[in-house]
Amino acid sequence: MSNYQRGYVDCRFGQIHYHRAWPATGSGRTPLAFFHQNHKSAFEYDMLLREMGRDRESLAFDTPGYGYSDGPPDVPTMADFAGAMADALDGLGFGAGGKGAVDVFGLHTGVLIATELALTRPDLVRRIVMSGVPYRSPETRREILESLPRDQKLTEDGAWIKDRWQVLVADRSKDVPLERAARVFAEAIRPLDKHWYAYDAVWNYPLAERLPQLVHPVAILQTHEPLLDETRRAHAELLPQAHFVEIPEVQVNILELAWKQFAREMRLWLDKPAP
Repeated sequence: MSNYQRGYVDCRFGQIHYHRAWPATGSGRTPLAFFHQNHKSAFEYDMLLREMGRDRESLAFDTPGYGYSDGPPDVPTMADFAGAMADALDGLGFGAGGKGAVDVFGLHTGVLIATELALTRPDLVRRIVMSGVPYRSPETRREILESLPRDQKLTEDGAWIKDRWQVLVADRSKDVPLERAARVFAEAIRPLDKHWYAYDAVWNYPLAERLPQLVHPVAILQTHEPLLDETRRAHAELLPQAHFVEIPEVQVNILELAWKQFAREMRLWLDKPAP
């Protein structure tokens, strides 16, 4: 059983909202920070956060403009998102001048936030865990950027919101309870017509240049979700030194259905002594 609370910490865009879980007694283990995927929120880590909080301080941050975090005034870059996360960790006392570095876990968009944070503020990061690396060709990236709904506005018929309900609730794995899926949906529609901001940052990010620059230890824990092939290629071409584990039994709703596997594999790798 872990303790749990929510809170806010200042960043360059206002305040970042976070969830925090921690053990009843100190464990001496490195704290762990989670960065979520588009266009959801840190709530998706709820079960994994509480589990990891049983033996280490664990924090899950809402990306600026998502969940309950204040958003940027203009379309942000991945450097903006990573900088805001650095602000949050600094504000919570981490870093070289405080409580030291944290381990980080990133899913999809969170992979890029974790990468950029580690490259620009190496004092804040000890080890990196990734899942779902969005590694696509330059041509595909350009096509995605051109297709983003930059001029999309809310409509009286709620078409976009109905579409999100279909994707996140109606089409979910039936192993995920309705109430859980509905809560994820409620969090995911909070950005409204700015939901595409983080996608712009993702597909403009020079992933093929930045990932190989990492000097931190990296583990990739990969379910058999839609980014499986991209993640395998990223491992082979960009991060061949990374520890790589597949979780084939889970293909959808991965944080609802694979949180126990993620917790097991993270503990095995994060708690292993440095070579």
